[in-house]
Amino acid sequence: MIAPVWYQGALGHLPAVGEQPLVWLMRLDDPATAALAGGAALRENDLRDLAGRSQAAMRGLRRQLTRLLLARLAGCHPDSIALRRGPAGEVLVDTPEGWHISVAGRWPHAVIGVARQPLGVDLEPEDAPPPPEDALTPGERNELTKAPDAALVARWTAKEAHAKALGIASRIEGGDIHTWQDGLLLRARSSEGETIGQLRHQGGLICAVAVIRKP
Repeated sequence: MIAPVWYQGALGHLPAVGEQPLVWLMRLDDPATAALAGGAALRENDLRDLAGRSQAAMRGLRRQLTRLLLARLAGCHPDSIALRRGPAGEVLVDTPEGWHISVAGRWPHAVIGVARQPLGVDLEPEDAPPPPEDALTPGERNELTKAPDAALVARWTAKEAHAKALGIASRIEGGDIHTWQDGLLLRARSSEGETIGQLRHQGGLICAVAVIRKP
């Protein structure tokens, strides 16, 4: 796995990433973040897409920030970016070609991932309720019998990132995804494929990023 670049801050200080995935963590209730989002307008198809979704205003803000981040990395104008929904509800990039995005959040926090390969990101508070028992595989339940709740939340976050990377988030259950620690990496496998990811604990949050494992 090419190590992701974890980033917080204004886009003016964005590091060069090359082929590395970039994962941008932010607070949406920060006035500076809201001001930054004003640099990218929501297009008509964005408004149509977001109109029927819960927390449309929050999602709109994340969409603007996604456009800004992708434009900065791809060297294009935010208005030139063409996005659409995939069959699992994931947001796909038509223009510029060869880019992939993933977005997640729990108000007021959000995380946006951008890469040159399919990826998934997810975010949960460390003190979130642990997932139900059937969201873990038998092997995970055995491994994590005495683990603190935060460790169970971390595995759930990794499962969500896995499902998003493979575009199957709307049609797979947590118990159908097995995760295991591999050094500093967290691997996940389901009938649809295998991903390699990383977790980051920061400011009371657990963030996960996953990319599809290459044969």
